[in-house]
Amino acid sequence: MQALYEKYLVNGQDRVAIISAGSFFINALSGIGQMAFGIFFYSPWYIINSIYYLLLCIARGRTLKQYWKARTIEDDRERYDFEFVVHKNGGIFICLVSVAYMCACLWMYFTGETRVQNEISLILAVATIAFTKIGLAIYGVIINRNMRDPIVSLFKKISFLDAMVSIVVTQCTLLVMNNVSQAVSSSALFGMAISLMFFFVGIYMIRKKKTCPRPEEQMKEKQAENTIIKFTIFDLVRLPNRKTSEDKF
Repeated sequence: MQALYEKYLVNGQDRVAIISAGSFFINALSGIGQMAFGIFFYSPWYIINSIYYLLLCIARGRTLKQYWKARTIEDDRERYDFEFVVHKNGGIFICLVSVAYMCACLWMYFTGETRVQNEISLILAVATIAFTKIGLAIYGVIINRNMRDPIVSLFKKISFLDAMVSIVVTQCTLLVMNNVSQAVSSSALFGMAISLMFFFVGIYMIRKKKTCPRPEEQMKEKQAENTIIKFTIFDLVRLPNRKTSEDKF
């Protein structure tokens, strides 16, 4: 247990990757489920949303694969060059995901079609998922605020995109439940704004020029990682035992 913790959870970057792996499976289930509903109910709404979730799933899966591959590269400069290419290509997926969700919002706006539930338990579940995603995205930013890892930066951008879309779904559900006029159209406009914002973020990622961190900056990042690694849960558990053994003498 301790070996697994030290291997995958001590490093803040690895924790972000593992959280993203959980989101990968959730996106995959959402995409496949909504595609099935779209085919069964002949609903373009479900089909368009399934395309968004499946693209998000592909983006996360590809980034995870490249992250674990980058961990095997020992040379810092070579690793940074590899991660920068992954981050740059990730901008393409951000643009594709943004376009897919823009299409879903345009369909909502012009047709008024949306699938929301009036059951209070389902509404609470949607809201809980949305705020959980926001919390995990903020956690990823805080835990790696001093890191300049391009792949981790890509993880954070994908997480924020997913979280913001969940907020749109939550807003639409609450407004429809309360019979607010223009609930669907206003939520669709909000979703369009988010899609447009992340589309430009993707364009910026594609056009971004490579600026390798200086050696002293890389050293600071490694020192920051080492300080985190030194204090593990297992070390804290051992502290009481150490004190009791010292008290015997």
